[in-house]
Amino acid sequence: MIREETLRYLHYSDQVITKEQDDLINSAVAEVIDYANPRTVHRVFDLEEKNGLLAIDAEIDLHYSDLQKLLMGCRSCLLIAGTLGVPLDQRMRYYAGFDMARYVVMDAAASALIEETCDLLQESLPFSPLTFRFSPGYGDVPLTMQKQLLHVLDAGRRIGLTLTPAMLMLPQKSISGIVGIGKDDQKKTCIGCRKFDNCEYRRNNTVCYQIK
Repeated sequence: MIREETLRYLHYSDQVITKEQDDLINSAVAEVIDYANPRTVHRVFDLEEKNGLLAIDAEIDLHYSDLQKLLMGCRSCLLIAGTLGVPLDQRMRYYAGFDMARYVVMDAAASALIEETCDLLQESLPFSPLTFRFSPGYGDVPLTMQKQLLHVLDAGRRIGLTLTPAMLMLPQKSISGIVGIGKDDQKKTCIGCRKFDNCEYRRNNTVCYQIK
């Protein structure tokens, strides 16, 4: 699974992979798994309507159009964050100084692993159906919402996930998002995805982990 997603992030489709490339991919994926310390945190809130907009009982503003569309018809809302930890960040920075090829493959593998980590958490929860995971910084939702989301999740204390002044997450290989729960008509298709118009997978005639 991680290797397959790593190849997707590297934009491989049907290209021939040499033995040297194959060895690099396999060893880089193995090293990412070895250095990663996956940790997640989540909270679930009931959705309620306030002044014609969906909201939750927490200090986070959901009034943005793209979030309202995501959550329309849902009963509740899942807030989630995950990280692969500081040691992996440090290891990747080490390779960035002298082996960029390995760094690029490890970066792709780490992206695949953090997505899988949050996917597995969502699959383990007793909720269905779920919408796709929507992260701050996409659509009309500003990156500044990251601060509200991580505050509500107490992510700094619980999993060591913090923000820089520019709203970038530390450790770097981390993600956060909002997921709608109980949307009976939710279908796993590309239509409606926040990345539909600028999707690397669609450009390569394939699909992402969301609709496999």
